[in-house]
Amino acid sequence: MTLGDLLRIILAFFLPPLAVASQVGLTGAFWLNLLFWLLSFGGLGLPLMAIMWPVAVIHAIYICVTRK
Repeated sequence: MTLGDLLRIILAFFLPPLAVASQVGLTGAFWLNLLFWLLSFGGLGLPLMAIMWPVAVIHAIYICVTRK
């Protein structure tokens, strides 16, 4: 685990899509995480999903740890 990996994991708690994008670029994993993150803020007009923020964070951490 490098310092960059550690910084991405910390970033995953605040801006999960940015952490995923810095790891894998604008691939499917990024768009999925962005969807989770937007749902958590009601960004798509669905304010039901306060539970989606932890899902976005867990997904971002998983991507940052497993993809090299």
